[in-house]
Amino acid sequence: MVNSLQNMFLSTRQLNELQLRRLNNTLQKCRESILYREKHAGYPLKTENLEDISLFPVTTKEELRQYAPLGTLAVPPEQVVEYHESFGTTGEPISVWLTAADFAQWTQQIEYCAIGFNPGDTVLVRFPYAISDPAHIVQSAAKKRGACVVPVSSRTVVSPHTRVIKLLLKLRATVIGCLPLEAILLAETAKLMGYDPARDFPHLRGFCVAGEMLTDSRKKLIEKLWSARVYNMYGTTENGNIAADCSEGCLHAAEDHFLLEVLHPITFKPVPPGERGILAVTTLTLEACPLVRYVTGDMVTLNPSGSCSCGRTGQIVQHLGRYNDRLEINGTTIIPGDLQEAVLQTPDNLISSLWMIGVTGNGLVIRAESEQPGADTASARAFLSDKLKIPVKLELVPIGEMFDRNKLLEVSPVIKPKYVANWAAGNRNPRTLDRLLSGYHTF
Repeated sequence: MVNSLQNMFLSTRQLNELQLRRLNNTLQKCRESILYREKHAGYPLKTENLEDISLFPVTTKEELRQYAPLGTLAVPPEQVVEYHESFGTTGEPISVWLTAADFAQWTQQIEYCAIGFNPGDTVLVRFPYAISDPAHIVQSAAKKRGACVVPVSSRTVVSPHTRVIKLLLKLRATVIGCLPLEAILLAETAKLMGYDPARDFPHLRGFCVAGEMLTDSRKKLIEKLWSARVYNMYGTTENGNIAADCSEGCLHAAEDHFLLEVLHPITFKPVPPGERGILAVTTLTLEACPLVRYVTGDMVTLNPSGSCSCGRTGQIVQHLGRYNDRLEINGTTIIPGDLQEAVLQTPDNLISSLWMIGVTGNGLVIRAESEQPGADTASARAFLSDKLKIPVKLELVPIGEMFDRNKLLEVSPVIKPKYVANWAAGNRNPRTLDRLLSGYHTF
């Protein structure tokens, strides 16, 4: 059922044979859901070659929302073991059901990441455990390889940033799983606590990050902050982990699990190899909620693996951000990935890790924290304008002006609820949830 890492090294012929066999299984399996029973009516249950996938209609996020939560389910309810939802950053959350086999496949996809969990590793999982899936499958992959997992989670008063730093030190943690931004905020927290993140955590060998676009420049920024390798993983809640970094830092697609297409964002027609477009994914191993030509909304390029020396044969994915997050200014389209790369490549190290963008009538205003707030920005502005092909104004502010770092040191109280009021004290109401969350603890 679950194949090993050897699938990442299959020949083209072997991979195509495996994909075709699994594609035909998906085309039949998806008909068990209401969505595809209606959507694929009149379409064949089997295809003779992979290219025929383009004959099937695309599946959109709106359709998944319309049929959620049960209309996308292709197995009896008693066969599912987990339920997750997307974050809902682009609309109503999307429902995802998993069978035990699905969860095992998702775990395998994490194992494809070259972070290489091992016995003796102590892995701090800083992804949120609530309703989303990355924390659960990273934890599963780490434990499967014999590593010790510390489920610190995120967005919880139980594990504020300061506690994570203390855990890193006293447990001599070797790996952190988190969002790229969280890696930056943890570095800022360490500095506030008097530590040098690049020097004082010698046991930390790497980060496995996911959940946000990570350009090469942002990866290098995090690696410099911590003096540790960063391994990227790219996936979606609906599909699983689509691609993972190899030992050379290239994001290779797990093509034994997914059939990938790059489509024009308006026409949904395939674009020429290597060109930018929206990623469409056909799942090849999902049982509970199989998807055919699911349009993710993410801008990507797919390139042959030949440029990477690691030996993996999966195509190399470059994730450029969400298509709906693009900027259209005076006829110029700016993709999030290009914007992030340009800002982080700005010369003279004027821009720190925290910055924001404002759109003016015909250009951009970039406001950034800087260790040189009074520096001449002429060359930096010229560089950014040339890179982005629009006028750019650069405003530098002192470190701390855009983001109050003292908030990283705040520790909200952790209070267990009481259900019996202290009548004699005159307070005849037990603690309410609102008071618990705000730190109220008077009886």
